[in-house]
Amino acid sequence: MKNPYAPGFWCAIAALVLLSATYFYGIMLANQIDKALVFLDSASALIAVMAIVVVAWASFQGQRIKKRQLEQGKTLVLIWDTKVALRRVETVFDRYFWGSYWQPGRTFQEVMGELTGTPLEKSLETLKKQCLALDKQVSDDGWHWLNNARELSDVATAMARERYQLDVCDPRAEVTGGAVINRDFEVLVYTWTARLKSFDHQLDEIEVQYS
Repeated sequence: MKNPYAPGFWCAIAALVLLSATYFYGIMLANQIDKALVFLDSASALIAVMAIVVVAWASFQGQRIKKRQLEQGKTLVLIWDTKVALRRVETVFDRYFWGSYWQPGRTFQEVMGELTGTPLEKSLETLKKQCLALDKQVSDDGWHWLNNARELSDVATAMARERYQLDVCDPRAEVTGGAVINRDFEVLVYTWTARLKSFDHQLDEIEVQYS
């Protein structure tokens, strides 16, 4: 790995070698060859020590950068897996409320407005587990991503209950309740869409941060 400090180091070494050689020949010209040899040995040892220190430092920095890149790669994989889990929740949600899942032959829990055991609940639980892993990797301020997943789960549960109210023709619908229930359901749909988009946007932001 290229070291940005290498040019400065080699310039310093070159300057030290040049000064040492100049001083060495100056002593030789003064007919003090013994002192010149001692000085040459000391200068050589100093240059060798400097080279060893810089090589060791560069190796240490390289290991730190490699470790940081590995952590960064691990974080990106967690982010991508969380995105996949979120897309799965979105797909299953659409099928559950607007498609094939909301058909005759549903389980007792589904009929009663519960998500227990449904594909939607399973996909939400998978998302929660993925968010928990992501929080452990990147969050310093609590369970940010897990809370996002829990909020989606709460909205989905509320929508299932509201849908149950509509299916069984809640007595409140005979007065003004029908409009209220429908309006409540629309609010829940809007809330789900807004939180889903916000979740997706936050994942995009953190992906850019770690890319």
